[in-house]
Amino acid sequence: MRRKRTFWLLALSAVFLIMLSNAVLCKRKPGQGLSTKFSDIILGNLKPGMVYSLKKERGLPYKVMNTGDTKRTLEIKVEKPGGGQLKPGYEPIPDPAWIRIIPERFELAPGEESNCDIIISIPQDEKFANRHFQALLVTMPVFFPDEPGVHLAFAIASRFRFSTGPTPVEVLVENRRKILEALKIEIAPFNLHVSEIPTGKVIRLGKGEYPTLQLVNRGKESYKLKFGIADDPSRYGLAKDYIAAPDKTWLKILRKTMKVKQRQIKDIGMELNIPDKEEYKGKFFAFVVIGEIEGLDFPVRIYSRLYIKTKE
Repeated sequence: MRRKRTFWLLALSAVFLIMLSNAVLCKRKPGQGLSTKFSDIILGNLKPGMVYSLKKERGLPYKVMNTGDTKRTLEIKVEKPGGGQLKPGYEPIPDPAWIRIIPERFELAPGEESNCDIIISIPQDEKFANRHFQALLVTMPVFFPDEPGVHLAFAIASRFRFSTGPTPVEVLVENRRKILEALKIEIAPFNLHVSEIPTGKVIRLGKGEYPTLQLVNRGKESYKLKFGIADDPSRYGLAKDYIAAPDKTWLKILRKTMKVKQRQIKDIGMELNIPDKEEYKGKFFAFVVIGEIEGLDFPVRIYSRLYIKTKE
C-alpha cells in the first residue's frame, strides 16, 4: 500500500530530562550526560493501515547528543506511559511495537549526535481511527557484563503523541496560548550600537559609558532562557558597513542562562575583548546574541544584533 504524506508535526521542544527509577548493573561514570531537543513530538491526521517515516517524509531525524566526556553505547526503547505521564486527551499506545527507531542502538563519541528515524506503523483496524495515543521514547546507556558495580542509570525520555484524526482541541489551544505568551519576550534593543571600543582591553557592557542588551518580559509568566552567540551573524542581516566579527569569542556572555519574571526587564551582562592589533582598529564589527526560551513544547529563539566600532 502506498504511503500517504498527510500527517503534520505540531511541536518539538528543548531539552527534557528525567531520571528513571531503575537500577542497572553498572557504575555511572563521571562526565556522562545525554540531551535531546525532542521533549514532546505531536503528530496529527495519521491513518490506520499506513506506515510513516518522520525522517524521510518530514526531513526530521530524532537526535540525541552525548554531552558527556566518554564514548557511550546508547539504546532507544519505546514504552507505554504510566497514568501520571499521560497528557489530557491521550491514551497509552496499545502496542509499543507500532513505533520503531532505526537504529535503536548506536555509539556516540563526546559531542556527537544520533541521526535516527522514527517509523510509525498503525494496524489496519477501524477501532484505531479517531483516537489519540501517547508513547515514551527512552534513551539510556547500554551497559556490558564486564563493567562492575550496581548503580543508578540516568536516561532521557521524550513524549511521542499522535492522533488518527484531528489533534485534541485542548492541545491546540494550549500550544497557541504558550506561543502567544512566549512572543512577549524580547531582547532589546533589536540593534544596539556601541562606539569607541578600545582594543586590547576588556570592556564590560552595561557598566559606565557602555550600554548593554536587556531581556524584556512583557508577559504574565516567568521564563528561563539560554544565551549564545551566533556563529554566522551575516545570516541575520547586517547594517551597511558592518561585517561579522572574525571571532565570536571576542564577546562573552557572563550568564549563559537567565530567569526573567513577569513584567520584568534585566540587563544581559556581556564583555568585549578585541585583540590589540592594528587591523582591528577603526573597524565596524557585528555580533548576534541569541536567546532560547526553555521549558516549552517547541523551540522559541529570539535575537538582537550588537554593532561595535573600535577606536582608531
